[in-house]
Amino acid sequence: ERVPRKLDDFPKALRLAVLAMEDADFYRHRGVSPLGILRALYVNVTAGDRMQGGSTLTQQLAKNLFLSQERTIQRKVKEVFYSLALEQQLTKDEILALYLNEIYWGQSGGVAICGADQASRAFFAKPIERIGIGEAATLAGIISSPNNYNPLRHPAKAKERRDLALRRLQEEGWIEPELAAKELARPLAVAAGI
Repeated sequence: ERVPRKLDDFPKALRLAVLAMEDADFYRHRGVSPLGILRALYVNVTAGDRMQGGSTLTQQLAKNLFLSQERTIQRKVKEVFYSLALEQQLTKDEILALYLNEIYWGQSGGVAICGADQASRAFFAKPIERIGIGEAATLAGIISSPNNYNPLRHPAKAKERRDLALRRLQEEGWIEPELAAKELARPLAVAAGI
């Protein structure tokens, strides 16, 4: 059912919101963030059960395309090598487009939602090119835990994540404070489309 989209098909607001939430340094690194991995390793060793990711957007894509979801050091090492290979074979824009076409956004009515266009249709009942900044921020907020932040099932949590995405967009200088304040004041709006 999914039709792959080119990067230009995705609204700039969505691209920026996803980068703000998942990897603000995406265009400045080579697929792996050594500091992010060290921070995640430290948290994982000291926190016990609570695991932290530390993955770049490229690493997330490599995991989704080639690896299992298990959280082991061996998988993380493979993820790093696949990420470096992706960065050598594809441009940053191609990686971001592939990510936006492939990433898992949860479920709606028992159907897996994969790709930003399908997510937009599932949560807002419209194609991806018609979403606004608030909807883009909502989608970006879902990625880290799609089932916990599903706006159809958990609207309060989804709104918190949307608001975090809007604040991060402002912190990065990618949206004006006035626009962020206007969007933060709006209620979460969803309409099941699948």
